[in-house]
Amino acid sequence: MIIELPGFDFEKPPPNSMAIEPLFDKVRQFLDTKGINRNEYALGSQLTAGFGELVIHKVNDFWLVCTTERGINFDVAIFSNEFHAINYFIFRLTGEKDTIDWSTI
Repeated sequence: MIIELPGFDFEKPPPNSMAIEPLFDKVRQFLDTKGINRNEYALGSQLTAGFGELVIHKVNDFWLVCTTERGINFDVAIFSNEFHAINYFIFRLTGEKDTIDWSTI
């Protein structure tokens, strides 16, 4: 399934993938600067998510972004790479076309 976001042209990912933990650290720092409360999202596991939080995690070769409540996932978006997943994750949290400057990592 491909999700198109009309009017948004997200930053293109670099050719090399990153390790997950440094990537999540960068996402956490970015969201902190935007004033997003850490109780509104979970990175890496829906087991640590509370009720109604936005979650991003890797399942096999895919990245999932979804809202979870009582173990049930809603509004699931599936991506083949972490950069598109994270940009969508940030879009869902901020409602703006904010992206991480990947060149700083």
